[in-house]
Amino acid sequence: MQKTAAVSTKTKLSIIGTAGLAFCGVLVETSLNVTFPTLMKQFHQSLNNVQWVTTAYLLAVAATMTVTAFAQRRFKARNLLLTAGILFVIGVCICGSASSLTALLIGRIIQGFSTGLAMPMLFAIIMQQVPLNLQGRYMGTGGMAIALAPSLGPTYGGIVTQALGWQLIFWIILPLGILSCLLAVVTVEQAHPTQQVGFPLGQFLLVLFGLIGLTLGVNNAGSVGLTSPACYGYLVLGIVCLAVFAWLASRAPHPLIDVHIFKSGLFTRALLIYFAIQFVQIGFTFIIPNFAQLALHQNTTVAGLLLLTGSLLSAVVQPFTGKLLDNTSAKLPFSIGSVFLLLGTGLMFGFATHLTVWMLVVFYAIYMFGFSFIFNTSMTFGLQQLAGPKIADGNATFNTLQQYAGSLGTAIASTILAMTTTNHPHLGTVAQTTMGSREVFGFFLVVCVLVTGIVVSLPKLKKTNPLDNSLIKRNHPSVNNIKIGPPLSLINLVKTCNRRLLCTVSGTPGKNQFSLLVWGSGFWGAIPLIPRSCLRLVKHLNVKNLFRHPSRYTRNKHHKLKTGAETDSATKSQHGF
Repeated sequence: MQKTAAVSTKTKLSIIGTAGLAFCGVLVETSLNVTFPTLMKQFHQSLNNVQWVTTAYLLAVAATMTVTAFAQRRFKARNLLLTAGILFVIGVCICGSASSLTALLIGRIIQGFSTGLAMPMLFAIIMQQVPLNLQGRYMGTGGMAIALAPSLGPTYGGIVTQALGWQLIFWIILPLGILSCLLAVVTVEQAHPTQQVGFPLGQFLLVLFGLIGLTLGVNNAGSVGLTSPACYGYLVLGIVCLAVFAWLASRAPHPLIDVHIFKSGLFTRALLIYFAIQFVQIGFTFIIPNFAQLALHQNTTVAGLLLLTGSLLSAVVQPFTGKLLDNTSAKLPFSIGSVFLLLGTGLMFGFATHLTVWMLVVFYAIYMFGFSFIFNTSMTFGLQQLAGPKIADGNATFNTLQQYAGSLGTAIASTILAMTTTNHPHLGTVAQTTMGSREVFGFFLVVCVLVTGIVVSLPKLKKTNPLDNSLIKRNHPSVNNIKIGPPLSLINLVKTCNRRLLCTVSGTPGKNQFSLLVWGSGFWGAIPLIPRSCLRLVKHLNVKNLFRHPSRYTRNKHHKLKTGAETDSATKSQHGF
């Protein structure tokens, strides 16, 4: 009989506490997006200036995350979480009492340091202390907080701003942040002993200046134009700094981030997918509430509620996609998710000049449904390609680019709106916002098409187990004997989706028919076929067995017991694996 390593109660509580602290930080991040018109009036600033409340925060998060791989090797997890909690409280106090845009920016930057420490710790705990065959569902559940918060933020911020004032956004969330921090600090366990290593300050400054340079270059494009030195000068500075960092890190004995992780092609592609869909998602949380207020003349409450349906849908689906990843290859959730990403962004772009409140709700929900299949799947799958010592570097890279994707998405969306206003000064606010939003949606559609191209390029994926979960092995010596094969129903599901679902969409047989959906049949031509494809998926999906643990016993039609290994062997023989 095969044994399964259990997850300790302390580990579960530490995941809950760390996820709660990270949730608070990310929730406030997008809560302020719906307050931009209010802040513009109160501080007498332009949208291009006010959006730095979010952009500066995300830059602080991204910069902090670059040092988390070093911090996790150098300091105890308990001390890192305590530091994150203290910074969160200080940032809330400054922001909640801010009377100027400068004070608000300082508070947001301090909060960015807090989130930059807490979020990587969440995924580090999961990847180091949870068995491989359970990581998908834990990443789905823990990551749900990270994915849910950006979309819940505008709803929360809109209601609080209209009813109580924008300062209460910070004070209301403070008790949850404190309780989450205390829970995480008390229960977290140390997976690896700390190491006395020096901090590569030069490499950190290069990364910091690189990220800031790229963001300033993109942001200045909206005010001074692409041909101005204030635009391309910063872009060149950012690229040069990052290139020098990569050169130094590849030769340093103790780099800030081990750039050799990019030698894994699957890791790199998973990272690109992760970056791109987060870029679009945070961009949506910026553009949709502002479009609703400036073009549709809705109040802050309605503008925030527009994203609630998609948020709740994503929250419900993500744990199930994590279980799906645990029981089959990553190619299936990647493929399903990319279809809905294309559909959601394509509808946004196609109906941009005729959008209504309900259209925004439905189209965003479609995007978030696809997002939930890919977001945590890409991170979990990418980190599973790395050996134990490099997981911290991969984790830091994922989390850094996640936050920088949000910063860049907000900056680019704001820049496109600003350039539209500059190029069409004779138009009214409604026309300018509508035209600019359509261009933003079109840009996001191109990004989603690129994501689909990367998904198509992925080979037929198999589970790998290069991880060195030292804490798991220390507490559960039998973890090396865990069986990670898919049950019979999911093997049928994979073959069904490869040969029936995707062939139904494209209309012709073959192994790589998903590419025909995007490049052959055309995006709009495939939309009427998507419901039929989903029905075929549901028809062939054995829900009862979908989430059955792979190591459990199964019975054949003669009620003869078979172990997991015997079932897998028989299944592979039957299906030609």
